[in-house]
Amino acid sequence: MPRSFAITTSAPLVQLNGAGQGEVTFTVSNAVGRPLRARVVLEPEGALTPGWLALVGEPERELAPDGTQSYSVKLAAPPSAAEGSYAFHLVVVNVANPDEEFAVGPSVSFQVRRAAAPVRQKFPMWAAFLVAGVLLIAVSAVGTGLALRYRGTGTGGSGNTPTVSLSFNGQSSYVDLGQPSVLDFTGNVTVEAWIRPRATDGLRNIVSWGYTLTPPGEFMLRIFAGQYQTGSWNGQSHTVSAPMPPEDVGQWVHLAGVYDGTHWRLYRNGKELASNPDSVGVLPVRAPWAIGARATGSERFFQGDIAEVNLWKVARTPEQLNEDMRRAPKDNAPGLVGSWSLGEGRGTLVKDRSQGQSHGVVRGAEWNTR
Repeated sequence: MPRSFAITTSAPLVQLNGAGQGEVTFTVSNAVGRPLRARVVLEPEGALTPGWLALVGEPERELAPDGTQSYSVKLAAPPSAAEGSYAFHLVVVNVANPDEEFAVGPSVSFQVRRAAAPVRQKFPMWAAFLVAGVLLIAVSAVGTGLALRYRGTGTGGSGNTPTVSLSFNGQSSYVDLGQPSVLDFTGNVTVEAWIRPRATDGLRNIVSWGYTLTPPGEFMLRIFAGQYQTGSWNGQSHTVSAPMPPEDVGQWVHLAGVYDGTHWRLYRNGKELASNPDSVGVLPVRAPWAIGARATGSERFFQGDIAEVNLWKVARTPEQLNEDMRRAPKDNAPGLVGSWSLGEGRGTLVKDRSQGQSHGVVRGAEWNTR
């Protein structure tokens, strides 16, 4: 059945305020090719109660061909709500033909947490000595290059490699980053990640924005038929590619794609693999971002492990890339718009440690500590 509607969300994860309230926006696009009247319905998932969700505005609206409508949803978890993770999604149908022309949107999650009541106790002297010892240990850990997160070497002496990562099955798993405004940029870019690939065939996205067909748009770092590739697409390819060394399969590799205003460049373990002159850098894309698949989570699935994904709206130099291989960037580093360690080790939330705070939601990927 041809696609009837495209549904995107402003964020796959909503942060509730102290009163247990939040808000998220869905954008619905008409892909039927003719004007119609659409109706949206909010569908809770799991233990979520429908009464926690409230649609702002009318559920039925007119949509022109290729037209869009934005729907805001207010969330309100009652004081009696149990702690945990909750989710829901939006469904849109053509009022005149609901059985054949409909679409189910991406899941949106939120966490309910209850602050623990503080307990006032006397501070024992032994605790002071313990704190001092912990501080000394922490300083030592920092000085040794964050040994808890990085250990060992990758191919070609690539430096410290991750010890915690996300494992992607190549069939259905990915990280949903949504469509936050801070990731809506054009021009120069650097995207980098530690990867341990286990398949090299077909299209296997590492990081992607899009793609969309109307209008055409995509940005990606990926494996394409046995080659590393990065670049943009707007109906024409603006990319650079290089063959994958056979020894990279099953081994940790630091991969980076850069556009510096004149060239697309591809780096492996801090060394330039290939470059291609091009006047086109990152283009605007009307779609979400993802790690490990196409942004909709429908195809182009990566198979293997991914960690330490950084996204910049500036071109990083080879010296800076080598630095990034060994330690995480500061949250206020110039040009940093997203930084996901994928090192949480548990749960369904991956945190963005940059100031953009574009947290992602794990969709089927599994934590790996090998």
